[in-house]
Amino acid sequence: MQIKRIAILILLVLSSVQGFSQKAKVVLSGVVMADNGQPAENVSVALKGTSYAALTNANGEYEITAEPGNYTLVINYVGYKSKQTKINLQSNQTAPKITIEEDMAALEEVQVTGKSKIERVKEQPFNITAVNLKMVHNTSADLNQVLNRTTGVRVRETGGMGSDFNFSLNGFSGNQVKFFLDGIPIDSYGSSFTLNNIPVNLAERIEIFKGVVPVELGSDALGGAINIITNQSVKRYIDASYSIGSFNTHKLAINTRFSGKKGFVANLNAFGNYSDNSYKVDVSVADELGNFGPVKAYKHFHDGYKSGAIIGEVGVKDKKFADYLVLGMMVSANRKEIQTGATMQNVVGDAFRDSHAFVPTLKYRKDSLFTKNLSVNFIASYNIVNSRSVDTSSYRYKWDGSRTYNKLSSSGEINREKTIYAYDDNSFQANTNFKYDLNDRQYFAFNYSVNNLKRKEEEQYRDDPRRPGSPTLNKNILGLSYNLAALDRKLSFIAFGKKYFLESRMIDVVDDYADEKEYTVLKNSFDNWGYGTALAYFLTSEIQLKASYEHAFRLPTAEEMLGDGLNILPAIELVPEESDNFNIGFTYKKSYEIHSFGFQGNFIYRNAKNFIRSKPEGALALYSNLADVRVTGFDGSFHYGYKNWLTFEINATQQRSLNQGDFDPPWTNIKNDYKGTQIENIPIFYSNANLGFNFRKIRTADDNLSVNLFANYIGEYYLKSTKNGDPSTRRTIPEQFTQSIATAYVFGKGKYNVGLECNNITDKKVYDYFMVQKPGRSFTAKFRYFIN
Repeated sequence: MQIKRIAILILLVLSSVQGFSQKAKVVLSGVVMADNGQPAENVSVALKGTSYAALTNANGEYEITAEPGNYTLVINYVGYKSKQTKINLQSNQTAPKITIEEDMAALEEVQVTGKSKIERVKEQPFNITAVNLKMVHNTSADLNQVLNRTTGVRVRETGGMGSDFNFSLNGFSGNQVKFFLDGIPIDSYGSSFTLNNIPVNLAERIEIFKGVVPVELGSDALGGAINIITNQSVKRYIDASYSIGSFNTHKLAINTRFSGKKGFVANLNAFGNYSDNSYKVDVSVADELGNFGPVKAYKHFHDGYKSGAIIGEVGVKDKKFADYLVLGMMVSANRKEIQTGATMQNVVGDAFRDSHAFVPTLKYRKDSLFTKNLSVNFIASYNIVNSRSVDTSSYRYKWDGSRTYNKLSSSGEINREKTIYAYDDNSFQANTNFKYDLNDRQYFAFNYSVNNLKRKEEEQYRDDPRRPGSPTLNKNILGLSYNLAALDRKLSFIAFGKKYFLESRMIDVVDDYADEKEYTVLKNSFDNWGYGTALAYFLTSEIQLKASYEHAFRLPTAEEMLGDGLNILPAIELVPEESDNFNIGFTYKKSYEIHSFGFQGNFIYRNAKNFIRSKPEGALALYSNLADVRVTGFDGSFHYGYKNWLTFEINATQQRSLNQGDFDPPWTNIKNDYKGTQIENIPIFYSNANLGFNFRKIRTADDNLSVNLFANYIGEYYLKSTKNGDPSTRRTIPEQFTQSIATAYVFGKGKYNVGLECNNITDKKVYDYFMVQKPGRSFTAKFRYFIN
């Protein structure tokens, strides 16, 4: 019933917009140039005394949509003299070209106006990191690899391209961190559209929220959120790239946009990935008596991965009834062969997983709705995801690729019974935001987020279905926030509240070993309140202090509760996680004529109840609740820049995740022998460094050569917790230190780009999960064509 009411409300809003909107808006466009004759990027262009503003793109171009009238056009940029021009805006028109002049006296100042999008994002009161993806568009990295170099982030993978991964952010991991693409949750898109197969060229930047997450995202994140922002500022462009690398790895991506003069908009994004993942690993193989032989190098022979996606959007912008109205469609698919079980001792040669997704979307945005102070942003998608887990082979493989056959065996390579587990997840998700401006310094934001999922399960190999019926999982989140900017915008303050709702219907097998299985239906519901606040204050023009607190809940996902039929077991007794999160931090930035410095430091404290974690169950995994977990830690980063040709960045994270529960399992009276110990399989200390060189005018006036050296260090951490502090139970994942290099040459006014990379230069053994070895040294070449 709630969905019907929301749908009716949205239809009424959309149908009423034309009658209640303000006067039809018009578009003012133009170009800003620097006094050296080059386009001025990220310049602030605004209509004085209004909220109408824009930033220039790489070509110095800007567009402002506003109601007709007489305005003063204000141009601001750090290090340049401010400029003002009178504009009589009555219809779509192009302003005269504006040239801004360098102001040497202003170079020593830090101004709030005229800052880039990245700088503005970082100065929000949230504990947030913004990553500029333009710097890595000529590399073959996926989004996971980029994020893995960021402060407080650790991405752990079980292998090469397409492998399972676990995302850790300030001590919280997995589904405790939520992922968005332009504000749309992507956790319902299936395994064919995830961070380890999305190319970096698809996005302009990544916003990483640590702890408190804005109400506008409508999230039940516990430890933070990742919002991938695509480039919306360029009107027309084509960005095509192809890369080839070690282990027969290929990546293809094509991104394009067309914007017509009458408001027509069309976007097309497509990408494909393929890899044999045929890298070598070092294994000590056990014989039939269980005696392990010497370590030998073996090549992966059943670890191939392929994926692809096409995302198309068409719509209009800057119309009387909508500032932005776009209908979209995404089609994606993938197939992943499985090489090992939970450890490298169990070799797999036939089992695989595949997935197909079909996702229609709707995006609608309107400022000045009914009144100039009210705006709405509505995003919805209906996700149809079909997945299979196939484990039917009677063959048993060894690391050398040889195999034996047992026709009478009823078990698969991974499961104790052969299976073709197919499941169709159909889900509707929508995110509605209303914003009401009290004045230019304060506003209210209201959010309603819904995600309703229904799964249809089918066992296609055996006559007897495993879990008949259609389990459901329905989530609803309401959020309201108050936002204030005061003291000449030195102070930013946010206070918010959230209401969480969860309803689930699950099927449970009473005795899975019985010849005739009995089933029972379990229904659960949950609702509770979350709340929090965040504030930031500019102590000086260079130093900003930040603090935030949140009492948050995280609702279990479908995969955690229902499993995937192959590697993850169902866990229908899971309950939502609850956590109190504190963040205190500071940032320091200082720019001189040829030098720039930046520091950032944060302290985190998390006190979580019913912490959801994955733990091994033989060769499979099972999600369960831990009663009490406390996370404390620090992270920090340092940046140095010299002119436009050298940058150096280094970051480090130190965190402890301690099991504080008195009983295990939490609902029993069994004493927890691991109380006070570090949670297993979570890194404690890790660090990244990047040294970059940028050389201009190598052969021509517009070419550019960049060279980046990367280093990554992970300290030793626990595979298993030490029971009662007993050293004999201590098992660890060893420390790791790797280096990589990436070069890119750009010429032809940015049209032609060639990149070369070498990852893990010294070919070190690297692990994210003990005894599951990741790829060693690899080489990649990327060719990219860009025109706008």
